[in-house]
Amino acid sequence: MLTVNIKDCSSWDQVWQHTQKQHGDLAITMWNNRAQSFAGNVLGDAGKKRTEPVIQWLEQLGVSFEGATVLDIGSGPGAFAVPFALRSAQVTALDPSSAMLELLQQNAHSHGVVIDGKEALWEDILVDHEGWNQAFDLVFASMCPAISSWQYLEKALQCARKYCFLSMYAGKREHNLIRELWPLLMGGEQPDMRLDIVYMLNILYARQYQFEFRVFEEQRDVLMSPEEALESIMKLLPVHRIPIVADTKQRVQSYIAEKYPNSVPIQTATRFGHILVTL
Repeated sequence: MLTVNIKDCSSWDQVWQHTQKQHGDLAITMWNNRAQSFAGNVLGDAGKKRTEPVIQWLEQLGVSFEGATVLDIGSGPGAFAVPFALRSAQVTALDPSSAMLELLQQNAHSHGVVIDGKEALWEDILVDHEGWNQAFDLVFASMCPAISSWQYLEKALQCARKYCFLSMYAGKREHNLIRELWPLLMGGEQPDMRLDIVYMLNILYARQYQFEFRVFEEQRDVLMSPEEALESIMKLLPVHRIPIVADTKQRVQSYIAEKYPNSVPIQTATRFGHILVTL
């Protein structure tokens, strides 16, 4: 069992690395497969409701995008990169998924902005080789699984000249259908999600960085058809670390058909944490 000395950053880093996030080729394949559905979510009305408050919070804290250089780590299809560019920032978008970057460039073109996209894993980036040492006014990493240890967080801070934004789940991450399916697909009760902002928050605290921090909760209630619910859940299973095997889809479909033959109520509740480090 791992224990943590709350004032020792190495202890927090050890526990953080123990969360066993998915990296490399497996992660790239997953995000390539999810690119279209993910873009539909984050670039739609629901996604914009998350994006705009983040940008407003940054501006309230003194971040100016006019003429600023921004590095968006794990940019995806450009949910933040494009709004940054629309505010006259010079944006470099980094993502390991070619499908995500293709959607980002389509998104940027449709809004009449230019974004420099780079296809690479954050883990493989050599800051000095790229010429990125303190090269960006803002380094932005929203819900980015590649920021998975002090090594990769320190690299992000190294690239920042003024600010570094970080976000991750903050405790609660509930999905009623995932919770119901867990005993059927995995056995036992659903464990707590390991992805949590607590690690980077306490490492920054222990290393005496200056930062602002906030937590908020987002709730969502929708009604789906059984077909929509099946499609949605099959895309979510890898995110919740539920392996998909030969009969997984059939088992999920049978459960939905038996319990929700006409419509499926989906209730989610998620807490998010945001950190803005001032350098």
